[in-house]
Amino acid sequence: MKTQNFGPCFVNDCTNTNVRFCVITELAFEKCHKNQMLQKYPYLEIGRQLYHPHYCKIIEADSSQRRKSLKKKKRIFRKKKIESDNCSDVTFALKVQALTRVLYRRQHQESANLELDPVKFENIIESADPQLEGFFKYIMNLVIPRERSAHSINEAKKSVIGLCYMMAGLRNKFVNQHKLEVGLYLMASGATWDAVDTMSKLGYSVCANTVENFRKKVHSQYSLKIEEHFTNHKNQLHVYNIDDYHAIHEIRRPDTTSTSSANHFATCVAKPVLES
Repeated sequence: MKTQNFGPCFVNDCTNTNVRFCVITELAFEKCHKNQMLQKYPYLEIGRQLYHPHYCKIIEADSSQRRKSLKKKKRIFRKKKIESDNCSDVTFALKVQALTRVLYRRQHQESANLELDPVKFENIIESADPQLEGFFKYIMNLVIPRERSAHSINEAKKSVIGLCYMMAGLRNKFVNQHKLEVGLYLMASGATWDAVDTMSKLGYSVCANTVENFRKKVHSQYSLKIEEHFTNHKNQLHVYNIDDYHAIHEIRRPDTTSTSSANHFATCVAKPVLES
């Protein structure tokens, strides 16, 4: 049967009873000698017992120091990790802010077209703001697994462009060039206003009213651009061709988007005659 230690503590002036005691073994005595604790407690002997806190203080002094040192290192590591994460968050936020400025300037100040080519898009944002250097590659590596084939990666890069436009649109609702193109495509494909508004609520498109206003704006500016072109080139001969197309042989079947499937549109082409 295992012998239990009931004391008393061999440390002078220690009167603790009915507590946990530990016996001083040969190994414990060697630790005490190694830690130079015998200079302070020269009366310690092998086989004697110590009150547990005294045992930890005298025999396991180096272990206690190691535990304290380890805890300190863990606290420092956690603190540095938190600071690093905060720094990364701030850096990412600044890059998204810079991306938003670049795309806003291209849409509203430069009236540039939507760029969906990954290589050109990356060059555009990096040349516009050096802070965005490597940002497109960072987002690409973040969302595209490296195990994919080269073809799949190239196709996924186009989706990363849409993600960049979406992040910029979340930060500034007026950066909506990509969403506007999606809305125009939906309306041209016969989607209802409710469907376009649903896609707008999901963040993939502008609302149907914005699409309609843009179409009216393009329609009103079209005649002005045509007039301006012929005014600037009034001394130049043009060949003007009108192709009036009708497709009236159809079954009238009203639905939620249209009351008839008859098609009619006119194509007008004006080609200048250049001197050879």
